[in-house]
Amino acid sequence: MWDAYDATEVVELPGGLVLDDNHRLERAELRPLTGREEMWLTHYAGAPAAPLVTRLLSSCLVQIGDMPASRPLTQRLLVGDRDFLVLQLRRITLGAQVSAVVVCPACGKNMDMDFSILDVPVDHRPQTATTYRLMVEQSAGPARTVQFRLPTGADQEAVLGLAVEVAVETLLDRCLVDTAGESLSPEQRSAVIEAMDALAPQLDLEFDLSCPECSHAFLTPFDMTAFFLQEMRANSTQLLREIHYLALYYHWSEAEILGLTRSRRRRYLALLNEATQHE
Repeated sequence: MWDAYDATEVVELPGGLVLDDNHRLERAELRPLTGREEMWLTHYAGAPAAPLVTRLLSSCLVQIGDMPASRPLTQRLLVGDRDFLVLQLRRITLGAQVSAVVVCPACGKNMDMDFSILDVPVDHRPQTATTYRLMVEQSAGPARTVQFRLPTGADQEAVLGLAVEVAVETLLDRCLVDTAGESLSPEQRSAVIEAMDALAPQLDLEFDLSCPECSHAFLTPFDMTAFFLQEMRANSTQLLREIHYLALYYHWSEAEILGLTRSRRRRYLALLNEATQHE
């Protein structure tokens, strides 16, 4: 049971989910993480990101469109929508400001990087169908039509553990709906991948940076999902301390305390600190 005092937030999905009956789910209602999600994240420190994102979103999504959120529905979300939801989940749980440390590729020195989630460009590409068609050229004969869909969370989970090149090929094969019984050439596969990139919603999390030590300018990608998961795991010891203090003074059970969001816990702890200072 999450803390009802912390309101949910409705966000517009940059892609949206089109169901088989052409019913489109355009929005998602999201709540902040509670201590319960923080706790289990610490137990899966070495787990791959895709299943963790599925579990995290399954817990923190209240609704997707007009449908109750569920694990299968979360797995059907497009990769870009899942990335966007993790970004928003970080914002409503820890705030919009992000402070990270990156390494200069030229001199190897650490440098600070700060940005606001509110400033991250989001490429909205509303989906209109469950599958798409693309005319691809052939070396001999007329062009042929290939039917495909866009990658989802379930696809990400399905290629876990595979080498990068194999994972890319396997993911593409999963997204090919109809190739008329014929295999695609490398050029045709590249054309389908380009079409997917053009249709899929995306976040622009690449930053132009300049090293303050050696003045080297470089472009670096930023993995918000990995960063957010690590942020939450890094606070596991602090979470135990907060549980201890709240249980000690309020006599709440661990389960009750873990049902609170971080902001709600911190407000109670601030009140406790204020009260103990006046004793």
